[in-house]
Amino acid sequence: MKLLINKKLFLQSWVLAERSTSSSSSMSILSSVLVKADRDKVTLQATDIRTSIICSASGVNVLEPGEAVFPVKIVSELFKKSPGEEFNLTVSDGKVILKAGRSKYNFSTYPVREFPSLPTSAGAELFCKLSVGELAEVIEEGTLAASSGEEFPLYLSSANFQISSGRLNIVSTDTRRLALSGSAVSESVDSDSALLPMKGIKEIQRILASLNPEYMVEILYDDAQFYFRADNVEFTVRRVESHFPAYEKILPKNHLTTAVLDRGDLISALERVDVIVKDYNRMVILDIARENSFVMRGRAPDFGNAKEEIYADISGENLKIAVNSKFFMEALKVLRDPQVRLSFNGSSGHMVVKRADSEKFICLIAPINLTEDELNMGDTEPDSGDGI
Repeated sequence: MKLLINKKLFLQSWVLAERSTSSSSSMSILSSVLVKADRDKVTLQATDIRTSIICSASGVNVLEPGEAVFPVKIVSELFKKSPGEEFNLTVSDGKVILKAGRSKYNFSTYPVREFPSLPTSAGAELFCKLSVGELAEVIEEGTLAASSGEEFPLYLSSANFQISSGRLNIVSTDTRRLALSGSAVSESVDSDSALLPMKGIKEIQRILASLNPEYMVEILYDDAQFYFRADNVEFTVRRVESHFPAYEKILPKNHLTTAVLDRGDLISALERVDVIVKDYNRMVILDIARENSFVMRGRAPDFGNAKEEIYADISGENLKIAVNSKFFMEALKVLRDPQVRLSFNGSSGHMVVKRADSEKFICLIAPINLTEDELNMGDTEPDSGDGI
C-alpha cells in the first residue's frame, strides 16, 4: 500500500476514528485503526467493542491499494507532528515507511487478520431520519440528566431513544432529575424505543459537531446495535440490555405557580449565589411571590449568606422551595432561548424548567425536602451594625 496524504484533511478523518479506539483494553488490536485503500477511496475503521466507526478518509491519493492496521498511540503523534503539509506512507510485509520532507520513520503494523469484523447497517431497519443540527440539539438537551459513570440500574448511565407520533424523544434520569427533549423527524418507524449508553452518545455528539448541521442523519437499528449514518461516516453503538422506567407518569399535567424570567439574568444571579453554596450543600432556596419578586437565597454556615432578587412574570400561589443549584444551573445553560419558564406544584413537587413558549424540552428537578422553618431561614437579614 502506498499513499500520498494531505496532512490537514486526513487528520480530520483520522481523529474521528482514533477516538473510537480503546486505550485501556488489554487487547492491543483495539487501540488501532484499520486503513483500507481502494483505487477510488480510503476507509478507516476502529472499535472498542461497544462502539465502532467506519468513515471515509479525506485528502488521500492512493498510489497503490492495500490495507494495514496502525497502532494509534505512537502513529497518531507521528501523523500530527510530521513536518510540512503532506507525507507519504508505504506499507509492505507489516512494515511502514513514513516520509515527510527530509524526515523518515519506520514502524510496524498489527496483522490485518486480527482486526475484528465490525457490524454494519446492511440489513438494519430505519429508526428515524433528521438533520445533524436537530439531532445534536435533542441529544444535548435529552441526555442532561444521565449519570456520567457506569451505574446500576443501567438506565441511569444511558439515554432512552424513543419514536412516538412522528417525533424522536430522548430522555434521561439520575433519579433526582429527569430531562426530556423531542424533535419532529422526516421518516421513522411507527413506534419503538431503545437504551443507548452515554459513553457512545458522547462520541456521537463529537462526530455531529464536526459535520454540517444541515446534513441529514439516518438512524438505523437491529436487535443488538444502533447505527448513525451521515456524510461518509457510520458510527455504531451497542444497545443497553435494560428498559427505561415509564417516565410519562411523573410528567406534571398542571401547576400551581409559574415564573417566566430572562434566562441570562437568572443564570448570572444563580452563579453568584452558587459561589457561596458550592463548597457546602449546593442548596438554593427560591422565594417566589406574586409581586413579580423572584428571590434566591443561599447559606454556608462557616462563611455567610447570599440573596439575589430579580424580576419575573409570576402567576399562581406564593412559594418557597429548595433545589440543587448545580442541577438548576445545568438545566438553564442547556437552553438557548432568551427566556425560561419555571413551573411548580408546591414545595414538595418537582420544579419544571422549559422554554417560555415551547414544550420541546422539559427538565424536572426534585426538591430538597426542608421543614417550613428551614425554608424560612435567612428571611430575616442580620443588622449590619453601626459601622466602624
